[in-house]
Amino acid sequence: MNLMDQPSVVLLAESDAVIGMDLSDALEQAGYRVLGPADTVPEALHLLKQEAPALAVLDVQLKDGRCTQLIRDLRARGVPFVVHSAARQDQRLNGDVRGAPWLTKPAFSWDVIAALDELSLSGAAPADEVPRTDTAMSLRVVPSSSATRNPLVRKLERFSALSATDRARLERLSAETRLVGPYTDLVREGDKPEGVFLVMEGMACRHKRRASGHRQIMAYLLPGDLCDLDVALLDRMDHTITTLSACRVAHITPQVLANLLEHHPGIARGLRMSTLVDEATLREWLMNVGGRSAQERIAHLFCELLVRWQAIGLGGENRYALPLTQADLADTTGLSTVHVNRALQALRHQGLIELKGGQLRILNLPRLKAIAEFKDNYLHLGDRAAA
Repeated sequence: MNLMDQPSVVLLAESDAVIGMDLSDALEQAGYRVLGPADTVPEALHLLKQEAPALAVLDVQLKDGRCTQLIRDLRARGVPFVVHSAARQDQRLNGDVRGAPWLTKPAFSWDVIAALDELSLSGAAPADEVPRTDTAMSLRVVPSSSATRNPLVRKLERFSALSATDRARLERLSAETRLVGPYTDLVREGDKPEGVFLVMEGMACRHKRRASGHRQIMAYLLPGDLCDLDVALLDRMDHTITTLSACRVAHITPQVLANLLEHHPGIARGLRMSTLVDEATLREWLMNVGGRSAQERIAHLFCELLVRWQAIGLGGENRYALPLTQADLADTTGLSTVHVNRALQALRHQGLIELKGGQLRILNLPRLKAIAEFKDNYLHLGDRAAA
């Protein structure tokens, strides 16, 4: 949603009371103020007359019939709207809802909010615009798979074709999270594993420590990453998982995970592909530590993280959050903090990176990739299932 002094007002017209309340709660949590939900056309028109909304979410078929008059009133007032409906997108509706984003009900709340955010940025349609009725005109459909903000769904859809049921199951699975502070052990080496952790926000790592206290980081866990898919097969943990920043995490029991793998083949394939990518990344990190110079190691790590953040929709254009200390980077790349500092300074002096305030900005990505000899084939981002 746009950052404004006052929250945008959204008119919600929804025939299903449960869906209406869920959407209303989600919209308010996203910072919108909701009028409704209204389940009939007269109720929605009454709310529209009481207060002018900035946006609207509506089902084309309310309890008392099709909401043609409501749509026309919204257009006359220049109020852009999102259609959230189980009705067929047939030609009879095209003239009324032309150009409006259409989400098939029940859509994820993430998708509805994303569509509203897009409308709030693009602005309202002209109030005097007369809807066309030509049958060649098509509706603009917002696909759930691309609009979702859930990093777990975004990640797994890169590896496997997920059904609407799969996405809804993953959405519920990742809904109940808890906030964990930085440098908190989620599970320690020697602990009996009791399910897996799912990172939804922030950054964590897998690592081991020697008796001397020296730490070696063996993986970074970003939003959407599971901390070891088959860990329940082990009697004891052989490594520790620790947050590197404040994180929001969900805990998944072995029973729930087993149910996913058995009854959701699309999710199962995505999770197993994710495990293969984890193993491939570890191999690349071994090459990094054993076969590259200090500058090359840091450059390769920065290139990898850019691709991974962007893959889950959380990386900007050549920039991303990097809540790591030089000690974290040293323990990742097998360098001393002195060598890490020198490598960072060298990359800065070459005009390749800018690192400040927990944000990394890559100023010359082609050059950084060339230094690192970076190829993202080991991340297998193009291996999505065809079916």
